[in-house]
Amino acid sequence: VNILVTGGAGYIGCVLVPALLGRNFKVRVLDNYMYGGRGLIPSLLDKNLELVRGDVRDVTILKDSLKGIDLVIHLAAIVGYPACKKYPDLARTVNHEATVLLEKTRDKQVPILFGSTGSNYGAVAGKACTEETPLNPLSLYGETKTQAEQHLLENANVICYRF
Repeated sequence: VNILVTGGAGYIGCVLVPALLGRNFKVRVLDNYMYGGRGLIPSLLDKNLELVRGDVRDVTILKDSLKGIDLVIHLAAIVGYPACKKYPDLARTVNHEATVLLEKTRDKQVPILFGSTGSNYGAVAGKACTEETPLNPLSLYGETKTQAEQHLLENANVICYRF
């Protein structure tokens, strides 16, 4: 199985990619290395790892990165309230618009696992959130991830997971 991990050099990707490689998956990472990607250093010599330095908003790079892929794990994002407040336009284009671009660009037979966020729920006091809990994002980060998730869920072959 060939897996594309967008944002694979980020916080979650640096844990997920080595785990996938440890199970003998072929992994292609598409990342702009905004945060350096040091967590991938131990995996650099793995023959099943391919690194693509690029922007998930670039349709040419995205199309090339999707070639031969069986599964997309979409983690690329501007994460959290502080970063989204500081760079609101970047947050909108990466978190929402690039997700729409990815969904439109990929072969519809290729499933997308979308890394969403608990920020979609907003402030929920006194109870655990479930899939049925209404979404009420309070930040730009939550809004952009909710918009992306809603777009993806209108299409087949997508699983969104919030963490």
